[in-house]
Amino acid sequence: MSSTSRHAPTPGFFVVGLLAVATGACSPSPSPSDTREPTDTPAVIERPFAQGGRLTMRLSAGEYLIENQPDEHIRLAWKTRDPKEARRVRAQVDVKGASANIQTEGPSNGFEVTISVPKRSDLWIRLSAGDLTIRGIEGHKDVSAWAGELKIGVGSATNYRAVDASVLAGEIQAAPFNGSKGGLFRSFHWSGSGPYELRARLTAGEITLRDN
Repeated sequence: MSSTSRHAPTPGFFVVGLLAVATGACSPSPSPSDTREPTDTPAVIERPFAQGGRLTMRLSAGEYLIENQPDEHIRLAWKTRDPKEARRVRAQVDVKGASANIQTEGPSNGFEVTISVPKRSDLWIRLSAGDLTIRGIEGHKDVSAWAGELKIGVGSATNYRAVDASVLAGEIQAAPFNGSKGGLFRSFHWSGSGPYELRARLTAGEITLRDN
């Protein structure tokens, strides 16, 4: 056997390397011009936001719930397991017309965030690592994370014209679309006649597409 083949990296080695940096180098970094909420204010930010808009989210590691709310607002609320960690949290919600940008930074453990948005909203989400649940949101969804679990409520399968999900190492469960995959380098594709598109990508972990 040649020396090259003895030292060639395996897919498992590649995944471990990615996970090692998931909660560090891939976390969003603020620019000097960012206007963040001071850490000693209540752990809630609320902004007016109309139905049918597009939300861009860059989220640090944590446990996230994104859900609908009846009025036309964005409400971002968070908590930390250790009260002393609260001062490490930085959160930002910027609204410009029909677009909103949300950013979070917090401790690597025990950081829980709930983001409530209008029911009809398009979502573009980049999560460094952790667990993300989306429920009760109607619209386009583009979700990506390095490691963890993505649980995405899709409603009826008839709402979608294209569904693409992929995971480098882990599982894809897509019951509303009659799909299930597991292992390395797995992907799932589905086409329909609805108005929305769904894309979900994960380096390591599990993607679950469910009714709600």
